[in-house]
Amino acid sequence: MGIYSITESAMAGLNIAQAGILTTSQNVAGTSVEGYSRRNANAIMDSLAPNSLMLNGSSFAVGGFTRHYSSLIGSQLLTQQSKSSYSDTLVQYTNTIDSLVADKSTGLNTAISKFFNTMGAYAADPTNKAMAGAITGSAKEVAQRMTGMSTLVTQIQSDARSALTDSVAQINTVLPALANINQKIIDGNSPGVSAPSADLLDERDRLLSQLQKLVGGQSLINSDGTATQLVAGMPLVERSIGNKVTINADQKSVALTFNLQNGPDRGFLTTVQSLDGGQAGALLELSNNFVPAVQKRLDTIAMGLVKVANTAAQTSAGAATNLALFGFKVNEKTYSSLASNDLSGLLPTIASENDLLDLYSSLGNAISSNSAVKVGTSSGTYTSVSSLTASPTTLAGNYTLTKVSPTQINIADSSGKNQTVSLTTSVSGGLQTVDFNQLGITMQLKNFSPALSAVSATSVIRNTITLPVGGAATQTVSNMVVQPNVQSGTYTFTAAGNQLTLTSSNGGSQTLTVGAGVVAGQTLDFNQMGIRFSVAGSAADTAATIASHLNTRTITLVKAEDTTENIADALHSRVINVSGMSNPLVNYGFTAANFITLAPTNFASYYNGDTPLIDSAKANATQQMSAVFGTSISNLVNEVGVQVAIWKNGQKADSVVLANLKAQRDSVSGVNLDEEAANLLKYQQLYTASTKVLQAGNQMFSTLLSIMN
Repeated sequence: MGIYSITESAMAGLNIAQAGILTTSQNVAGTSVEGYSRRNANAIMDSLAPNSLMLNGSSFAVGGFTRHYSSLIGSQLLTQQSKSSYSDTLVQYTNTIDSLVADKSTGLNTAISKFFNTMGAYAADPTNKAMAGAITGSAKEVAQRMTGMSTLVTQIQSDARSALTDSVAQINTVLPALANINQKIIDGNSPGVSAPSADLLDERDRLLSQLQKLVGGQSLINSDGTATQLVAGMPLVERSIGNKVTINADQKSVALTFNLQNGPDRGFLTTVQSLDGGQAGALLELSNNFVPAVQKRLDTIAMGLVKVANTAAQTSAGAATNLALFGFKVNEKTYSSLASNDLSGLLPTIASENDLLDLYSSLGNAISSNSAVKVGTSSGTYTSVSSLTASPTTLAGNYTLTKVSPTQINIADSSGKNQTVSLTTSVSGGLQTVDFNQLGITMQLKNFSPALSAVSATSVIRNTITLPVGGAATQTVSNMVVQPNVQSGTYTFTAAGNQLTLTSSNGGSQTLTVGAGVVAGQTLDFNQMGIRFSVAGSAADTAATIASHLNTRTITLVKAEDTTENIADALHSRVINVSGMSNPLVNYGFTAANFITLAPTNFASYYNGDTPLIDSAKANATQQMSAVFGTSISNLVNEVGVQVAIWKNGQKADSVVLANLKAQRDSVSGVNLDEEAANLLKYQQLYTASTKVLQAGNQMFSTLLSIMN
């Protein structure tokens, strides 16, 4: 082996030692960096002696660096981070309300139960002013807990929407950063380079992890090492193009604004997205579904309490209550009297669990179109409602249309509120708008004026067919029926013996054989033409005679002009069912947030002289409503408790899975400090040995030079 071979081997050892020490120091430093993947330097045999006679022997070199990483574990970990972030956020925001609902000392159910029990005790002795005072105390407690819970629920929604704004801001910071890393990875791909920089790949994975925690979705690693992040199938980042996420004005959804950098023209395209993972998805779930559902339960209970409690001192339906225990304070106005001229008079009667359920169902979201409005039709009518809209303050329920005169139609709701409007005879385009503005309903009627292309069977029933008669008519045509698909136009009869042919001006014909004389009449059915009628004659008439009398007759099929009266007839007894509407009482402020107690602090106010304003029977009837409200309260507790329990269980499961995946990743990509310490010692020894070889070679070379001199 030549001296130069010894020197080369020593230098190779030094290079390997330096590379090893470098990767070891990087690994040690990487222990404090989240998502760092362990690396090591790869030593390869650089050259081999072709045979034993050659002077040069074996040598080594650094062949590259390995990044320890599992694509499968990495992909699973990213997906699980989205799920864990989603469940963590849900549990974090709902912990307080879960505790409040479940706690007997602070829960709404305890206070309401106490109120009804107090009414029961009062019913046993309504002259006892101390018992009357107990009603005031329990009513005050109900109001405090109702508003307290409503405030907490509102705060959850406010916090969720504020956090969503922050999340979207963070997302829009990460997206361009990931696009920039993708571009660097693309730029680093060149011939001879087997893989992108490990530092770039680690940073790519860290950014993907942040996106999964923030917004969820699907992370894809492309063949060139770049990443694509998708949400609902739409790309947030596609290689070097980063898009933008915004919050829509309704704060109920987000939008994705596409950056069309590679198109012929640069521009933006916005698509509404729904999120089902990550922190943003959880915040939308809280704001759009969980909070409104709880608020809806609270509003229902609040309205029911006002109606039931204040009815106890109401002499008759529609009359003002003599003693209001609860009410709603909206701005500076208080609603509680239950009088027909007061908004509180719109509160429905609560006598059973079904009544509370109906009230709960009526507190849906307002609609902006007629998609949720059902119109029940009656048979034999030919004027139809082509569109119908209702305002956000329209009560959900049935509205009945009634003809009150040949020119007027009345609409009435289930509470008795009604309005009468006048109809027009006919309108251009066959449509007229009828506006019941007092009830917030507008409908558009579709008339048969002007004439349309097809005849409907209902038009025939309403005598819209004329039959001109020519010549001596000894045969009478009756019971004319025309199918709905028959076209308007002129239909001519032609006789040949006992054969009768019907020809249409629109094309097409059919021939029938006419029978001999009849007593009551015979039916001629031109089924191919869609026309059928009866002819009546005498027993002496022959088939040819009957046919000849129909010869040259023409039937003209036309449309009838609508009259005000038949429009009113067509609408008469129809029922319009308005569903999916928001109960207007919520829009007016009849919510749990505005719920107050009006129970008097002066116990004498419970009496008119010595006469109790709430008698024993009314108090007892009120107490019996405890079971009805108990069911509604149970629904509230279940809605909150069960949902939060599901989320907590999901959080525990997600935490276990995430910890397991992190452990698996650490087993592949994590840094073991003991192992790195051993590696460092190994590379230091290699470095020392290589330097000694160089020193020995240098001494040998110096000795040889001295001998030669």
